[in-house]
Amino acid sequence: MRTYEKANKLKFQTKDSPEHVFNQIREKANAYFASTKAPRHGNFFLAFKFFSMAALIGLGYYGVLHATNFIVLLLSYMLFGFMFLIMGINFGHDGAHHCVTGNRRLDNFIFQMVFGLQGLSGYVWQIRHNFSHHIFPNVYENDTDLEISNLIRLSPTQKKLPIHKYQHIYAPFIYMTFSLAWIFFVDISMFSRSKHANLRLGKVPFSEVIKLITIKITYLFIFLYLPIHYSSLSLETVLLAYLLMNVVASVFLAFTFFISHHVMEADYAQAEVTNKMVPDSWVHHQIVTTIDFLPESPLANYIFAGFNLHTAHHIFPEVSHVHYPALTRIIKETMEENHLNWYKSYSFMDGVRSHFKKLKKNGQDQFEPVPHFATV
Repeated sequence: MRTYEKANKLKFQTKDSPEHVFNQIREKANAYFASTKAPRHGNFFLAFKFFSMAALIGLGYYGVLHATNFIVLLLSYMLFGFMFLIMGINFGHDGAHHCVTGNRRLDNFIFQMVFGLQGLSGYVWQIRHNFSHHIFPNVYENDTDLEISNLIRLSPTQKKLPIHKYQHIYAPFIYMTFSLAWIFFVDISMFSRSKHANLRLGKVPFSEVIKLITIKITYLFIFLYLPIHYSSLSLETVLLAYLLMNVVASVFLAFTFFISHHVMEADYAQAEVTNKMVPDSWVHHQIVTTIDFLPESPLANYIFAGFNLHTAHHIFPEVSHVHYPALTRIIKETMEENHLNWYKSYSFMDGVRSHFKKLKKNGQDQFEPVPHFATV
C-alpha cells in the first residue's frame, strides 16, 4: 500500500541533456550487459563479499564475547562493528534498490535484515532515500539528505544561523555521534513526522511500529547485553569499547556519505517557484551533484560498494554496485567523447578536505536563494 505522496509536482526540465548524454550512456551500458551476459543484479563476486564479510563479523563478535583485556575487546568491537557497517553499505543499500538477487521480495528481506541487525528500521529510510534523495539530490527542500540537522548547513540555500560560522570546527564532534543518534533518536523520530522534504508520509502501519521496537531490543541484546553478560571484563570496560567503536564507525560513515555530494566541487539547485521545475536536465543534474572518490581502487570498490562510484549509482540505481567500475568507465568515456567536464573524482582525503571547505564557506556565506542551477 502506498504510504507516502509527493508534496509538490517538481520536475526536471528534460530527462536527457542537449548532447543526448543519457541515451549514449544507456546504449553503451546495454551493450556491456549484452556482451558480458552479466545480470544487472549481483554475481559470484557479490556472494564472495557476503561470506567474507560474514566471516569477519563472526570473528569480531567471538572476540567481543571472549576478550580478556581491553585492547582485544576494543579491536574485536571495531572489527565487528566496522564489518557490520560495511555489510550495510554493501548489501543493505543494494537491497533497498532491489538489485542484490533480482528478486524484489528477497532483496527487500535482505535490506530489512541487514539494517535491522544494526538497530535501524528501513521503512522510512527507504522511502526517503529512493523517492526524495535519488530523484532530487542537492535540491533545496526536495532532498531529504539535506535535513541532517539545523546545526549543519550543507546547502547555501538553507537558512543560515549565527552558529554556522563555526560549523567546520564543531562538525566532527557531531559526526562522532552519527550512528548512535540515528539508532536511538533519528530513526524513531522519523516515524512521528509526516513531512520529509518533498514527501508526505502517510500513517505508519502498526506492524512497522512493532518492527521498530523489536529492532531496537534486538540491537541492544546483540551489541550490549550479550557482550556484558559473557565478557569477563567490567561493565564500564565493555561500554567504553562499544562507545569508541561507534565513534569510529560514525565518522567513517559520515564522511562516506558527505564527500559524495557535499563538497566544493558539487552543485546545488533550487526549483523555480513559479513552475515547480529544476531548470536542468535530469542526467546533468545527477552527474554534477555527485562526486566519485578512489574510482580505480579495488579495495575502495570492495569496501564502499558504490558510494565511491556514486555517479554510476545515481544514473543506474537499479544496478548492483559490482558493475559500477565498468559503468563508471562508460560515463567517463561518454563525457570525453562529448568534450564535457561534468564528471569529477578525487581521493578520500581530498574529499574530506573539500567537505570542510564547503562547511566553512556555507557557514560564512549569507542566505542566497539559487533561482537557477549553478555551482555555489
